[in-house]
Amino acid sequence: MKRWLITLIISAVIGFAVGYLLSVGFSFDFLKYSDGIVIGILVIVFVLLGTSYVLARQIKKLHQTEFIGDEEDAADVIIYKKFTDYTLFVQTSLTLSVLALCTTMVTTQKLALAIVSLVGLGFSYILLVFMNSLLQMVYPERPLPKANDPKYAEKLLDMSDDGEKHVILIGLYKTFQLMGVALVFGIVLSTIYSVSTGNSQLFSILVMGIILILINGKYSLSIREK
Repeated sequence: MKRWLITLIISAVIGFAVGYLLSVGFSFDFLKYSDGIVIGILVIVFVLLGTSYVLARQIKKLHQTEFIGDEEDAADVIIYKKFTDYTLFVQTSLTLSVLALCTTMVTTQKLALAIVSLVGLGFSYILLVFMNSLLQMVYPERPLPKANDPKYAEKLLDMSDDGEKHVILIGLYKTFQLMGVALVFGIVLSTIYSVSTGNSQLFSILVMGIILILINGKYSLSIREK
């Protein structure tokens, strides 16, 4: 209840601020800056890909290095943190590549930007596939499931100890909370954009609303059955 109250208050403040800007004639032409936005996204994508490649090499090097005593424990912590960063960067680059490609297709449809977006998407997918090999370096003593296993996520969770499951649970619950708030903001901002530019975002608003309902419904049914 507290989370939704905070969300509503923030949404009301944003709505008031945007309403005031609209009343004084403020508008933003997204199409005018679409090329610059896509180029900026692609720059971020390739920076993330380069950083991910460096992290992968560092993880591999640490895995191949022999440590003794406390050094081994310290190295395991470093490898885990680098793998977490690698996962975040690769998944972000994949999402941004799709975003850049879709933005290009619905705006300027420039072939060069579309090709570069596809290249970024391809490299992101390659690094995503390589993630399973790195995970084996993080947990060399555990028999990890194959990436193409239909129950990969379940088996990966089963092999975790109680402490790791607790950390995963906290992370997933915080992500669930953030997603709900983010979708509400997305609906509000899409509505504001529709009003300020005259370009209807009704389809996007409906999709986000349906996703929000499905997420909350899935969570409620899952805990109800326990």
